Amino acid sequence: MTTDTIIDVAQDKAVKKVLRDMFADIQPRLGEEKTDLLEIFTPEGAAELLQRLTDFTALLSVEDSYQETLTKFQAQIDKAEKIRDEVLATLYEKIKPIEASYRQVWLFFENTEVPDGKKRKPVEFFIFNADTTSMKNRESATLAAIKKFTTSRNDNFNFRDDICNLVVSGSIPQSVREALEEEAYKWGMLLITDLGTERSFKEVQNQFRPGGKYEFLKRPDSKAASDVVTVGYLKLRESYWFEKGDEDGIYSPASLLFAGAVARTDRQVGVVQGATGTKLGQIKGVDKARIECLTSEMELLSMEMQVLPIIRDADNHLCFYGCRSLAEDPYGVYKFFSSYRVLCYLERRIATYLREVAGRVLTRELMDQEIEKPLTRLMEEQKEQGTIIDYKLFVDKDSNKRMQGICDIYLEVMPTGPAETFRIKIDVPEFKSAGAAPGAGGAG
Repeated sequence: MTTDTIIDVAQDKAVKKVLRDMFADIQPRLGEEKTDLLEIFTPEGAAELLQRLTDFTALLSVEDSYQETLTKFQAQIDKAEKIRDEVLATLYEKIKPIEASYRQVWLFFENTEVPDGKKRKPVEFFIFNADTTSMKNRESATLAAIKKFTTSRNDNFNFRDDICNLVVSGSIPQSVREALEEEAYKWGMLLITDLGTERSFKEVQNQFRPGGKYEFLKRPDSKAASDVVTVGYLKLRESYWFEKGDEDGIYSPASLLFAGAVARTDRQVGVVQGATGTKLGQIKGVDKARIECLTSEMELLSMEMQVLPIIRDADNHLCFYGCRSLAEDPYGVYKFFSSYRVLCYLERRIATYLREVAGRVLTRELMDQEIEKPLTRLMEEQKEQGTIIDYKLFVDKDSNKRMQGICDIYLEVMPTGPAETFRIKIDVPEFKSAGAAPGAGGAG
């Protein structure tokens, strides 16, 4: 007799499936097809299974009433469920970081999608270490691996290989931040990082006060222009019933999702536009942020502390809001990370072109036709596209320098800045006194 002999008692396919699933719950091998029952039930195994299924003597008594019987059964069920919940809670405590990393990666690609139906090349994405807390100092192996990789991609002759954005998710030590800023500034990358796990605007504000851990976050250093920092963690999912702790789900830093929004904006409107605001800064796949800033809080965080807050707009969408880097440059363009990216983009384009000209005889004609005119054409194109407002270009054609193989180029660029400060004056016209007679004038 085989397992199919038992299942074939039922004629209907749906009933057969139910029977197979039901018997598999009793004994796993009963769900197999065409398996001899003698292989499944040895004399010892059959007796053990029968005892496990039918021995209630340790639990019930003939004197038990109906209600007492139900109570005892319920107690056993509750005990089994408690064991199950403890096992699941312990298991999920271990795999939570892995789940959070997986969800962040999935949401990154979700936020790179441009909702216009056009086909575009996929975004390249490289992961070195999902645990950024492993970077304790400048001697970190992960930091060394990042430097080696970015050098191999950004220090070659193929500008299409260049890494443009470097994401370090979660809170990092100041020494590591400065090392990453140096690397990002060196290769023209945008470094996207986060603050810590603060739960409210007040906690964030306190950490920027003297003695707080963010007191020296922004600095009057040009390298800090490469660093943009997000505020507040995003909720990735609701908590399960068996999870312990005071959290109501899994939260993660927002930097990786912002990187996805940056890639989306680059593919949609170009490098000049930052992925911020209610139109272009919307966050996909997430319904809640730990810190959703009010208008006054947003202004303080983005303008004074120069970090990137998250707001909820009038249509109930979560959005990144703000456009400043960590560079303390109040009257310059480095305070805007979009302006920094424009300058890095132009630097890459010009450097790539000049490498193609290198090695040729440096004549005046070459400097006119192969250097000055192409660069002028490039800058005019950027001006028409709105990447820059204006520029000044001068190519030094001095014969002594040409003899030495030197071509000095002076380029002054005014990159387009994001709308940040609006000044409007609302006034009313002057009114005459209500008691004045028509045509009446004052004493001369």
